[in-house]
Amino acid sequence: MNKMIKGSIAGATGVALLMGGFGTYALWSDSENLQAAKVQSGELDIATSAGVWDDANTAASNDWNASDKMVPGDKVTYTQTFTVKAEGKNLKGTVAYVKPSLSGNTFSNALTHTVDVTSSSATITGSGTSFSFNQPFGTATLTAKVTYTLPASVSNQVDQNKEATLPAAAFTITQS
Repeated sequence: MNKMIKGSIAGATGVALLMGGFGTYALWSDSENLQAAKVQSGELDIATSAGVWDDANTAASNDWNASDKMVPGDKVTYTQTFTVKAEGKNLKGTVAYVKPSLSGNTFSNALTHTVDVTSSSATITGSGTSFSFNQPFGTATLTAKVTYTLPASVSNQVDQNKEATLPAAAFTITQS
């Protein structure tokens, strides 16, 4: 064989061997799993117990009943406790008084009511019908007092022998 052909075959074989080596070329790599974690949701709940009626004009407690009749200047309170849960890292919300319709209300708009909500274990602020909290507080007991007033300014025979059914206080709790 001719030297040139032998050189060409040797050169082609060398190139083929070099190219074959590039087929096994690799880059480094590695992998890791994220550690297992748990995510849990919080809770927002309100539960109530039976309330008590009271004549705010006397020193005795729980001394108002369905057969008692209001006169101008009387204040009657309904006090009810609630167990409230507000759990969650960034939980903020509102406890709101849902103003009821006084059924059978034949009073001439003189019968009024006010609401107060307090807690010894949660920071609740507000007045009127809306009370708010700006941080979760776990479980707390709220005391709501609704006061119904027949003002002393009612005169003559206005609102005599009238009737209204004073409903239990209703409250909702909502995330804001």
